[in-house]
Amino acid sequence: MGFVYSALWLIIALLLFFRFRKQSMIVYPLCIYFIFLCVWWAANEFTSADMLNGTPGWLLRVISAVVLLVCCIFYFREKKQNSGDIDKKN
Repeated sequence: MGFVYSALWLIIALLLFFRFRKQSMIVYPLCIYFIFLCVWWAANEFTSADMLNGTPGWLLRVISAVVLLVCCIFYFREKKQNSGDIDKKN
């Protein structure tokens, strides 16, 4: 059943890239992260290694937390810059 999650992450990455890449630069790191998740879930499904529990599972959680933190920082910086641009236009 893990191959469904792998396909889901790939579909989300492709959808983000082809549909929303012109709206914000945050799409690119998110696409890379979702492709990483696709590969991770495929590795979990098609190998005998348990990639979601133990040390690999914690590694996935740490990577996810770092990506979330970086994307939040990037988003709020971009939002702050855009709000400054709007104030200058008025």
